[in-house]
Amino acid sequence: MIKKSFYFLWGSQAISNIADIIYLMSVISFVFGNTHSLLSTVIVPLVRFLSQIISGLIFPLMVSRFRLVKILVFAQLAQFSIFLCFMVFYLLSKSIPLALMFLLIFCISFFDAWVKPCRNSIIPRLASKEALVKVNGLISTTDQIIKCSSWAFSGILVIVLGTFNSMIIVLASLFIATILASLVKDNSDQENKSYNKKSKWVQAAEGWKTSFRDKRIRTIFIVDAIDTIGGTAWLGAFVLAFCVQVLNKDESWWGLANGSFFAGSIIGGLLVVSVANYFNNKKFPLMLWGLVMYAAIAGVFAFNGNPFVAIALMFLMGPPLQVTAVIRRTLLQENAEKDKLPKVMACLEVTNNVFFSVSLLSLGWIADTFGIQTIYAVASLVTLGSVAIGVFARSNFAEQKTKMLQSEAVRH
Repeated sequence: MIKKSFYFLWGSQAISNIADIIYLMSVISFVFGNTHSLLSTVIVPLVRFLSQIISGLIFPLMVSRFRLVKILVFAQLAQFSIFLCFMVFYLLSKSIPLALMFLLIFCISFFDAWVKPCRNSIIPRLASKEALVKVNGLISTTDQIIKCSSWAFSGILVIVLGTFNSMIIVLASLFIATILASLVKDNSDQENKSYNKKSKWVQAAEGWKTSFRDKRIRTIFIVDAIDTIGGTAWLGAFVLAFCVQVLNKDESWWGLANGSFFAGSIIGGLLVVSVANYFNNKKFPLMLWGLVMYAAIAGVFAFNGNPFVAIALMFLMGPPLQVTAVIRRTLLQENAEKDKLPKVMACLEVTNNVFFSVSLLSLGWIADTFGIQTIYAVASLVTLGSVAIGVFARSNFAEQKTKMLQSEAVRH
């Protein structure tokens, strides 16, 4: 069963994601156009990640006091309000200091970091356990379609309309996303009136304690963190370098490679949605097989020099990555207690942001020192490492499956 509120949440997140990509493209275009400095442009994602890490550490304190839907609406409204103030300032002054632009990025990213853990924690309350894989697949597929289309067309949009007009579209999108978020209803969620009985440190640490003490959640955390390391290798800058240095092709092949990957990811998401019932009782083994397939494809990609084979491999990589990502999210939603889940999700986001930042620098150094192909071999090896960890921990999830089957038998 899927409640009506899920579709409001789904729509809100889809429109918010579109706004985020157009906003990022506009900001990057503005920063580079005014500074003509690649270093200044690189600072944009660094400011985003720093803001999201700080926000993720503060988020548990908010969850301890306020309802998830209220936090979600506030986060969307805050982004809209900050962007509106920024637009008014631009209209009055006709110029934007670079420091103010970076402050805007920091503030928007801070509140945006609350949206994803809210979304992923509200989803299990709006769908039955049997429908979780399906709704997570729908969200994941929508995310991939938006990423594919928005990154392709937002650049054209900024060029044709200009930075300011593009930002008006962002403002309108944020407003619509806020309205849709306000329509989400979750009657099972109550504000915690006794939040002040716990110290701020206890509230902030609660998600981390749950994540490390629960053996199933701990396993998912480790697998997800390692997958983040491998996933960093597929950033646009690395893929572009691979196309130029190994495939001896220009930027057009970089676009083809990215398009091929997104197409495969969309098909993978649709596959999850269409056979969701098949996934329900085989989630953990299917996640491991998906990681094995990804590791094998990444290993072949590392030593391949044929551009057509590279495009095919990028396409084939999409489905297993989507399957494993959807299953990991579903397993977290099933294994964490309802009141602990938002804090666990926030901890996961902080962990992934830290691992992403470190792996970005590390893989960049490896690519410069040993060659661009090496980072894909590294991605393959670290993913096999996560498979090994999953194999050792599979008995934990076998116990969970047995308990679920027993509870179903009792119900019937």
